Amino acid sequence: MNADAFLVTLSPELARHRADWLASLASERRMAGKTLEAYERDLRQFLTFLTGHAGEPPKLKHVAKLRPADMRGYLAWRRNSGAGARTLGRGLAGIRSFIRFLEKKGLASSAGLTAIRAPRQPKTLPKPVAVSKALQLTDPAEHMRDEPWVAARDVAVITLLYGCGLRISEALALTPQMLAENTRALAGYRQGRQDAHGAAVAAGA
Repeated sequence: MNADAFLVTLSPELARHRADWLASLASERRMAGKTLEAYERDLRQFLTFLTGHAGEPPKLKHVAKLRPADMRGYLAWRRNSGAGARTLGRGLAGIRSFIRFLEKKGLASSAGLTAIRAPRQPKTLPKPVAVSKALQLTDPAEHMRDEPWVAARDVAVITLLYGCGLRISEALALTPQMLAENTRALAGYRQGRQDAHGAAVAAGA
């Protein structure tokens, strides 16, 4: 679906700010393509909700001072359509990003959003991760982060944990100085063992 297809009824002013926001994510913050698509989709869904919530095409005034009640209504609307806690949390990240973009221009306030926390993830016993799910974990678009570099960091750590079998303490202990010259591998060492051994990790992963 064309990202602009549904926005034909969006006010010109808000549409312009939306386009500027997307452009800033791609250029200034160098957001990955899939993450950018996810953020655009999350905002699109929110604006679709606002159309019915406000009873008219979304305008800047509708997002300038969002109230906690507005966001709770949106979350309930998404839950009714089958969205889970993880999807809702990621959606809030995209909306927060847009509102903060407007806030920096003095056009909106994010106070109403700060009062809303991401839905808690259901607690379950650990289970083996399927290959498809492991690949999903390494997709930055699946991580509920406002800053792209935070999502990239999380993906790098998860790749080390699942791809090389490192413990979290071992993965976090790796430093750039451990990267040997003219190689694309890092050496991770098991702690507390006399016969420490290395785990090769592709530096570009």
